[in-house]
Amino acid sequence: MKIYSCCGKESITKKYFCSECGKSEFEEKEVSDSGTVYSFTKIHIAPAEFADIAPYNVVLVDLDEADAKVTTRIEEDVKIGDKVNLDRIENDAYIYKRVS
Repeated sequence: MKIYSCCGKESITKKYFCSECGKSEFEEKEVSDSGTVYSFTKIHIAPAEFADIAPYNVVLVDLDEADAKVTTRIEEDVKIGDKVNLDRIENDAYIYKRVS
């Protein structure tokens, strides 16, 4: 997974300008996609485009090798502190799974 950083702030999305210094130059590095469940919510009544997969979990994952978080979807039940890994990218969405 690519991480973009400037002024000690890391993100999975490349920004146009750094919120700290205003520069448009970012360091790019590759990090592991593994992480820990930081927060989650279970969606029971989904928007029409996701109704066929409800219920599902929307999860905020704290990445292990970066000071960044990624919003993901996880099909199985999770709890805060669970270890997770990227399973696949589907329609530009990160789909993670719990690590046994």
